[in-house]
Amino acid sequence: MMKTTTIVTLGILSTASAIGCTNFGQRDPVPPSTAFSPSGGQITQVSYEEEGVQRGQSPEPEAASGNSWWDPSGVGAKTLEVTGNTSENRALAKRLFAEAEGLYEQGMAAEGNERNRKLNQAAGIFKRAGVYHQDSTLEEDALMYSGECYFFLDNYPDATKQYDQLVKKYPNSKHLDAVGARRFKLARYWLDRHTKERTWSLQPNLTDEQLPLFDRFGNAIKLFDLIRLDDPTGDLADDATLAAANAHFREANFESADRFYTDLRENFPTSEHQFTAHYLGVVTKLKVYQGAEYDGKPLEDAEKLLVRIKRQFPDKTQENMQVIEKLDFDIRAAQAERLWNKAAFYDRRREYQGAYHYYSQVIEKFPSSNMADAAKERITEIKGRPGTPTPPAEFLYGWMDRKTNLPEPSQTPVENIATRADDETETR
Repeated sequence: MMKTTTIVTLGILSTASAIGCTNFGQRDPVPPSTAFSPSGGQITQVSYEEEGVQRGQSPEPEAASGNSWWDPSGVGAKTLEVTGNTSENRALAKRLFAEAEGLYEQGMAAEGNERNRKLNQAAGIFKRAGVYHQDSTLEEDALMYSGECYFFLDNYPDATKQYDQLVKKYPNSKHLDAVGARRFKLARYWLDRHTKERTWSLQPNLTDEQLPLFDRFGNAIKLFDLIRLDDPTGDLADDATLAAANAHFREANFESADRFYTDLRENFPTSEHQFTAHYLGVVTKLKVYQGAEYDGKPLEDAEKLLVRIKRQFPDKTQENMQVIEKLDFDIRAAQAERLWNKAAFYDRRREYQGAYHYYSQVIEKFPSSNMADAAKERITEIKGRPGTPTPPAEFLYGWMDRKTNLPEPSQTPVENIATRADDETETR
């Protein structure tokens, strides 16, 4: 599978910085079913047909229905198929798979209602085939093919259910790359629909089979997460991480975006998106930072990231010098504001020693800022004032200090006095 390379340019970065959003690493939001042609080879056609049974040919009714003497209609057998409690029947599973595979091929070649009818039938029979031969390659392929049927029927929620069931039961499936590609397209499509047609997360979807019942955004992020978790070394794992981060960024969920950008930087060190994750990581941390009166750790982390960008990506830094300098300016301005805020705090309390300390730091670290000039003026004003404020009503302390009126303690230990009294008593 060829991996799409994301190219970060100065124009894109400038635009992202200006409007507060970005599409780095994203694919075009087109309907997923149009993104893969039927002949695209996402999964390999296989057949488990037995001698005398051709694909698309219905198996014998009694074999397919599983009728028994106690249930002539086959309702009981159908119930067992749905619950997965059927007994193993490899021959029946192979015949059902062959029939479903034929219907799948016919459906992909047809159009309109005929296409939908064939693919719907194929999806149901694929699922039945897997039930009769569980924990096998046949069941693995049946789960994948049933998901593909729903995918090309534009029934995306049911398709994702089949893909999830496949990966859950066969975590090292040969179809893992194909499932990742499908999930990525579906997530991008749901995000695009979420952006164009804003709805509440708890507002149900009862009319469109392409969309989940609730929360398009949340389900899209879930698909990105599944790509990362189910195939962390796959080609799309870093792309999914970046896509999830960008999606949160556009929604102004900056703390969630920061977690994804951090994950991309730390867990995918060879990713082509490293520069993007670093740059947008700085932007996101500045968004998370709430101001001079709050925790300064996001600002410290942003400064460290910016230093790392300049060391690790000198060429990219040169190409995007304008936005890098803008980030540097924003960080330094915020740091100067924090120092000024601390100095003003001590100044208001008339603790001039602390105020002098922080005013001096403003002058030393940011000599070219307007805050440095204001700090110099204020230092001149508070020069000579006491470092700590005079306690209020200090003149009362001497009057209230009763220690000076107390008698001095006796120089003779108490125990000696008691002993002398006892001796005098005995003498009498």
